[in-house]
Amino acid sequence: MEFVAAPGLVLTAYTAEPASPSADDLKLLATWAATEAAQHAPTLQTNQTDHPAAQPRA
Repeated sequence: MEFVAAPGLVLTAYTAEPASPSADDLKLLATWAATEAAQHAPTLQTNQTDHPAAQPRA
């Protein structure tokens, strides 16, 4: 699929038969990509008492 807003940029999607060795390999590849993205993502520092879940309920 080519993106009209970004000439030359192409999206490629891969699929595999469920429960196949190829599906297992794609899952492994996805974990590598997710790990790489998480390592380079900016961290968010928050004060836990400022979080809505930390507030007492009425």
